[in-house]
Amino acid sequence: MKDSFVSQTGFLLVASLIGYVFGYLYLVFMGRTLTPEDFGIFGALVAIFYIAGLVGQALREAIARSVAEQKTKSGELAAIGTYMKLAVKLGLFCLLPAIFFIVGSQNIASFFHLKSNVAVLVLGLSLSTALILETILGLLQGLQKFISLGITGYLISQGFKLFLGVAFVWIGWDLLGAVSALLVSTAIAIAAGLIIIRKQLAVGVTNGPQRSPRLFPILIPTLILAVFMAMPTSIDVMLVTHFFSASKAGLYNAVATLGKVVIFLPMAVSLVMLPKAAENHTLGLSSRNLLRQSLGIALLLSGALTLFYWISPSLIVDVSFGGAYTEAGDLIGWYGVAMLLFSLNFVLIHYSLAIRNLKLMIMADIITLAEVLAIALLHQSLMQITLILLLGNMLIFLSTSFFLIISKRL
Repeated sequence: MKDSFVSQTGFLLVASLIGYVFGYLYLVFMGRTLTPEDFGIFGALVAIFYIAGLVGQALREAIARSVAEQKTKSGELAAIGTYMKLAVKLGLFCLLPAIFFIVGSQNIASFFHLKSNVAVLVLGLSLSTALILETILGLLQGLQKFISLGITGYLISQGFKLFLGVAFVWIGWDLLGAVSALLVSTAIAIAAGLIIIRKQLAVGVTNGPQRSPRLFPILIPTLILAVFMAMPTSIDVMLVTHFFSASKAGLYNAVATLGKVVIFLPMAVSLVMLPKAAENHTLGLSSRNLLRQSLGIALLLSGALTLFYWISPSLIVDVSFGGAYTEAGDLIGWYGVAMLLFSLNFVLIHYSLAIRNLKLMIMADIITLAEVLAIALLHQSLMQITLILLLGNMLIFLSTSFFLIISKRL
């Protein structure tokens, strides 16, 4: 099992790293093409997309856990059949963001000081396609088909986002082109994912449960997990865009963009761990060694990059975004530490989801919401916001680790 975990984690790590390089280059290209003021607005819009992506990822994890448990109990075909009976309900749920953004496009555009609401409308559609894509990836993750997951979720989706983003901006679409790339790339990834699993879906249609499975057991942990994951590099960017000047928001968005790398490096570890831990939990087996391996790999990957942020902050910022963002170097080290702690929390919370310990997830949500409130009340400087994130993630890590140790002793 250890060899399987390491090899599958290795493949998904490589695929996700390539995908995140594509995504990172997409953001860097926009940072170099747009002015700091325009990049700040772009960062707020992309933050909304990432929030939807995080909600979608939470939905993916909940689906993956459900599919993994069903596969363990009744076999792969029954698991696919269960998923198929949920597909219509999940599809309706995924359409809600598009409807919301269409109705509130004018108000949303005004909130972010946009003169036109076209980019907001396109963004709303891209939120729905992103959620639909995550439901397909959830099936692949739950079935532990990590090669297909890596190809669809990272190589195709992120690769087309970079290619189309560069092409759309190059032909003069600017902000609208950058947002349109999100919509088209996720739509292409959806088509690719359905093509990859078309045979399994066709066979699984006739092998589902007699009674239609309920949606709430999937949505409840999804919403709990989404609140936890939405804070770093998403809600904080939106709040900074609202409370600070456009130039300050642009600097913070550059720091948050670099912080995303610290988070995304070890994310493949949790994606592989979750269905395996859920399977062990269903069988009554321990997954403690799996958790320790996951934390160790996450600490190694994120810790090495965070150390680099402390050693050469100015060099990293200048190479990534240019001299206009030099001031961001003062924040990148502290922000990296905050994201290092978050990456460890990411592993712990996904383990809690796998073993159905929703209490720990709710506790992490309460601390996360407290971070949002603290930023809303205390936003005198960008460093203050960074330290709020750091302290909040430290509190989540210490409290979650403590309760997991206590539960082991009990």
